[in-house]
Amino acid sequence: MCKVFLAFMNGKAPQTVLTDQNMCLKEAINLEMPTTKHALCIWLVVAKYPSWFNAVLGERYNEWKAEFNRLYNLESVEDFELGWRDMVNSFGLHTNRHIASLFALRSLWALPYLRSHFFAGMTTTGHSKSINAFIQRFLSAQSRLAHFVEQVAVTVDFKDQTGEQQTMQQNLQNICLKTGAPMEAHAATVLTPFAFSKLQEQLVLAAHYASFQMEDGFLVRHHTKLEGGRKVYWVPREGIVSCSCHQFEFSGILCRHALRVLSTGNCFQIPERYLPHRWRRISTPATKALQNTQSDHTERVQLLQSMVSTLVTESAKSRERLDIATENVSILLSRIREQPICSQGIRESSSNQR
Repeated sequence: MCKVFLAFMNGKAPQTVLTDQNMCLKEAINLEMPTTKHALCIWLVVAKYPSWFNAVLGERYNEWKAEFNRLYNLESVEDFELGWRDMVNSFGLHTNRHIASLFALRSLWALPYLRSHFFAGMTTTGHSKSINAFIQRFLSAQSRLAHFVEQVAVTVDFKDQTGEQQTMQQNLQNICLKTGAPMEAHAATVLTPFAFSKLQEQLVLAAHYASFQMEDGFLVRHHTKLEGGRKVYWVPREGIVSCSCHQFEFSGILCRHALRVLSTGNCFQIPERYLPHRWRRISTPATKALQNTQSDHTERVQLLQSMVSTLVTESAKSRERLDIATENVSILLSRIREQPICSQGIRESSSNQR
């Protein structure tokens, strides 16, 4: 089956794949797609809870579910394994074969082991349930593949390109900006409504966090906390930012910690690499050209402001840097003043927006 799948994909294996607890399938994936990260769909695991643990735990069943969910969402592998041991002791599950099996397969379903891999958030129970419910509306054991694809197309209601462009413009107009930050306004023009809403949540939460510059990065923690926090690394020159919480790697959406550091560093646009193509609006070449015409000037000004801010910060660190910056900026400024001022493109953009 894996060989047939790879043949359909021109030999290109997926980055990640979610399956049920079929051990034969697990072995086949390891053999045929060794570079693919295999994980178990947590919804299929959770669906078996009642038959596995209801009778065993009795009145403590709901208490155990809450503790399992807490462990599942932990960030640290060490915390997970210590918590799992305490959970087994607390609920007397030392000899339970399902608990033993789950622990043996923990690297395939527990989030602490999966956060460094991209799953678009689909390993969470909420996403898995919604996807499963959507597919079950028109899929059964008797379904033909062609009929299944037709039913999905009808449900999604694909539109022609003109209608798609109008829908995109309408969605853009309906977006409500909550922070007033240039990064938010920029992301709103690039991301789909769903992806933007997720990023916007993080931008709003970022305002509640403080960032402290360290020798090798930044420490970011909630303003009410005196200890702990997340470690963020930012290389402005290369447009690279990463956080110890691994939210971007896992979901494709930057976390509040990284966004806080970008904001503190006067970054007015989210770096290109952190706006994945899968989360971007689908545009025709004509639509892209129109959007570029309308926003190019503002975006370039914001980018220049960010570069100038970084230039000042870096130059002020030593007398030698300051001398180099002053000399080169003077030369650059003289060259810029020699260039003729042409505002035709800006006027055209303004007239199009009216």
